[in-house]
Amino acid sequence: MKMKEPFESPSGRAATRFVLRPYRRIPTWYLSYYMSGDFVGKGVVTNLSRTGMRVLGDHAMTPGTELTVRVTVGEDRPPIEIQRVAVQWVKEYEFGLRILSMSPSSGEQIARLLRAQAEARRGDS
Repeated sequence: MKMKEPFESPSGRAATRFVLRPYRRIPTWYLSYYMSGDFVGKGVVTNLSRTGMRVLGDHAMTPGTELTVRVTVGEDRPPIEIQRVAVQWVKEYEFGLRILSMSPSSGEQIARLLRAQAEARRGDS
C-alpha cells in the first residue's frame, strides 16, 4: 500500500511522492469518537493498521490537527484508547490519522484485532 507524502519539488512548488506504508490496513466499520480541546466528534473507522486509520466523521478536519481517539470494537470488548493521533489528509468529512502515541495495551488490542481479521479473511477465500 502506498500513501502520498508532500515534498518540495525542484521548481519550488509543493509536490507529492508515494511512500510505502509499514503495515497493511484492514477494512473495518467501527464506531469512534475523536476529541481535541475544542470539540468531540463522532465517526466510523473504515480502515485500520498499527500506524494509522481512515475515519469518516461528522466534523471537518484540518491536516496537522492532533486528536485523541476512542474506537469501539464490540460490546464485549473494551474500547481502544489512542492518546495522540495527527490528521494527515482530509477529503471533505473523511480523513486519515497517523498514530503518534498509544499505550502498549492499546497497541496489543489493535494487533490482535488485525490478526483476527486477517485470519478470517484467509478463511473466506
